[in-house]
Amino acid sequence: MTNFAGLLGCGLLCLAVGATVLRLHALPVRFRCVFVAATLVAVLVPVGDLSIAAYVRGATGDPSAATLALAVSAVFARLTGRAVFERREASALLGLVAGAALFLYPFALGWTAFDPYALGYGSIAFTAALLLVTLAAWRMGYVLVVLVVLAGALACLGGVYESRNLWDYLIDPLAAAYALGVLLAAGGRKLVSQRRERAPVV
Repeated sequence: MTNFAGLLGCGLLCLAVGATVLRLHALPVRFRCVFVAATLVAVLVPVGDLSIAAYVRGATGDPSAATLALAVSAVFARLTGRAVFERREASALLGLVAGAALFLYPFALGWTAFDPYALGYGSIAFTAALLLVTLAAWRMGYVLVVLVVLAGALACLGGVYESRNLWDYLIDPLAAAYALGVLLAAGGRKLVSQRRERAPVV
């Protein structure tokens, strides 16, 4: 079960990257469907001893709920030409992932005695904080955030992956890097735009 779930997740990740790079939404609808089916077969069927998805899994690990949500959103948008969720919901998820990454990964490197990764092993305080975040997201209409948290929590309870740490089901380095990259790029564009507006007209 753990191998199948991890391989399927990595296969979906490969599909999302391929669909984005090839600008699938600009191609005819029939070709999009053929591309999705052919890509999934290509990445999941073993070539020799391992499949492409298995190699990806070996390099990245099992994808988290945040990564899978972003991958599904990307595939759906490229396949249909429509976004699954509003931009504000995606921005909220990216903001939370970036914040969680900045809280988790620097401390997890052992720079201090505090290890937030240990909170993922059934910490009541961490569970309560996650519940509050989920309720707040639901109240503000951030359905994507709620779905990611619920999916990660249910997958952890069900032992979908080998890990028993809730953090591994919620976020991973891929989602963290993507979220930080998108937010930094958006901040850079906003800063450049503000400087241009303030620049004196010659």
